[in-house]
Amino acid sequence: MAKYIVILSERADKELNSIDANIAEGIRTDILSLENNPRPLGVKKRSVN
Repeated sequence: MAKYIVILSERADKELNSIDANIAEGIRTDILSLENNPRPLGVKKRSVN
């Protein structure tokens, strides 16, 4: 399977930098894991209204 690239917007990066470092690191790890599996088991596609 092809590997995907996750790019955070400047705003998202600022938000992550503004919260507790331990929490932000866990979020970054989860976000970057989407590069290998962009649709993990149990994830549902969001609909735009």
